[in-house]
Amino acid sequence: MANGFKKLMREQVQESLNDFLGLARKSVPPKGWIRTIRDALGMSSYVLADRLGCNRANITLMEQREKKGTITLETLEQVAKALDCKLVYCLMPLDTLDKILEKQARHIAKKRIKAINHSMKLEKQELNQKQLQQQEEDLIQELLQGDPKKLWNADEI
Repeated sequence: MANGFKKLMREQVQESLNDFLGLARKSVPPKGWIRTIRDALGMSSYVLADRLGCNRANITLMEQREKKGTITLETLEQVAKALDCKLVYCLMPLDTLDKILEKQARHIAKKRIKAINHSMKLEKQELNQKQLQQQEEDLIQELLQGDPKKLWNADEI
């Protein structure tokens, strides 16, 4: 039952992530979001600095740090509020969560099957390609039905 709950939770997280798919395809504007939003609002760096309680040089530094990717989330949150915006933050998996787990299970299965088949080969009992594929698929399904945490343990690989 615990694995069923984890699968349900994973499906719910995936559903939430799907809402961000369109945003994930968009790139950061060349000038960064701070400068882009500030320019779109017609707000000078002096006004933004005043709203943040800092000086204009700090605004320039923040905009440069954002472009370099070295700005903190805390600073972005503060700037967003000063621009009457909301910071939206998300880690977007490159594939679905289920496919990431399946890829990891496949990685483990290939290593295990290779080791087992090597031993069997030494005993002149190696499996043919079809049997190897079937064993691999069976092991992948077995791994996916177990605790997903075990897929990431170093000793499982």
